[in-house]
Amino acid sequence: MLEPIIQNEGTTARERHLAKLASEQFFGLWSYPGLARPAKKGVNKELADLTVVFGDDIILFSDKDIAWPSHPDIKVAWSRWYRESILASATQLWGAAKHLRGPKPAIYLDARCQVPFPLPTLSERTRIHLVAVAANSTLPARDYFRTIGGPGSSGTLMHAFGAPDIVEGRRPFVVGDLDPRRPYIHILDEESLDRVVRELGTIGDFIHYLTEKEAAVRSGLLRMYSGEEELLAFYLQEARPDGYGNLPFAHRELPPDHWVHIPEGEWRAYENSTAYSVRTRMRELARSWHELIDPFSTAVLAADTGEANDTPLDMHEITLRVAASENLMSRARLGTAFAEKYQSVPPGVRSSRVVSSQCHPERIYIFVFVPWVWQSATYEEYREYRLSVMRAYAIVAPLKFANATEFIVLGAQTHDATGGRSETMIYAKYDGPLDAEHIAQAHDLMTSEGIMADIPTQFSRCGPARQELPRRFTRNEPCPVAP
Repeated sequence: MLEPIIQNEGTTARERHLAKLASEQFFGLWSYPGLARPAKKGVNKELADLTVVFGDDIILFSDKDIAWPSHPDIKVAWSRWYRESILASATQLWGAAKHLRGPKPAIYLDARCQVPFPLPTLSERTRIHLVAVAANSTLPARDYFRTIGGPGSSGTLMHAFGAPDIVEGRRPFVVGDLDPRRPYIHILDEESLDRVVRELGTIGDFIHYLTEKEAAVRSGLLRMYSGEEELLAFYLQEARPDGYGNLPFAHRELPPDHWVHIPEGEWRAYENSTAYSVRTRMRELARSWHELIDPFSTAVLAADTGEANDTPLDMHEITLRVAASENLMSRARLGTAFAEKYQSVPPGVRSSRVVSSQCHPERIYIFVFVPWVWQSATYEEYREYRLSVMRAYAIVAPLKFANATEFIVLGAQTHDATGGRSETMIYAKYDGPLDAEHIAQAHDLMTSEGIMADIPTQFSRCGPARQELPRRFTRNEPCPVAP
């Protein structure tokens, strides 16, 4: 039975801002402020200010919210703030990562460590990303850089690698790799954090960016960039066909004594480019996919999923995670396809559309629109019928798309005069060939129900099968009142 997940809201304004930013961009189901971990002598500790757990990736955020010192000597002020903000965050983050990699990695929703964290956290595939948020540095940094560089300089932190005085906090507003022997920590001032998260737009894009940046820094080839926005602009302009950005020097060798420096001005040039306009439009189109998934996330957190409340949390989570893992380009395509199909299906007609994932080529989405004939069925009866139709599509789909292993079937009410709307989502994963019974059942559904009968059948899935059952999740909205 699904139980409500009670999340912390954050105790400081910065923690609440982090929580809001993550919930808006990464969804609430995977974003948790103020998780706790047991510590020595019975004293519990906060794991991090914000923890994002998304499948094989965990992102830990630490934001100490240290006010800028009033000392007149900028080097003294920077050194003090650097110790209390950045180094203190690093200590917390390394401690949290060590705990999660340790023999007893338990974490809890509450400060008393009585309510265990409900989602799976660690496996042999888990990657942990560490982010130190350097709040309250932007304004003094802007003043400092404009003093030494003239008008137009931004207030974001510079990043340089390989110089001891930077790691020791002796060069104002310049940060680096805090300890190459330990897990890498991404240092983002508050302006950079908001820009990076919102410009990338999805949890998948954000994780990919962090991974690429860490690889570039630890390769030794990226020596300096003049601000996080400059690196972000470089990354986004090196777009791959699957929609992710790229730091190509992170994965190739350069000639001896060659390294990369990304100067100031990269972001301004990108912001005025056609590529930026295209991505801005893509972000607008992708929002509809976010708005489709977000109510599902909210419903699971509240344990308010109607008839699906008897479905285990892990089945809800993996289904939604698959849909949420699409990057910005893929979300734009999926959201547009769903909206266009919803508007085009005539009332009273069952129809479907198949859309492939842009960033996960093994994944297929099937949008199934089923009408509610309210004169002959209650809404509950309609939803049960719609779910049976969706399961039929999940059974037939692997015969139609032999190279796909994952299928998301998203069922929706056909647009009609009642104005009602609800969506249901199921996830099916198929590894290897299908058995004879499955193939026979699929052919029967194609013949008797016309399920995907107009799509050619592919015959590469023969022999013994290993299959995961379709996973379902239902999102309820208020039922319309029939006239």
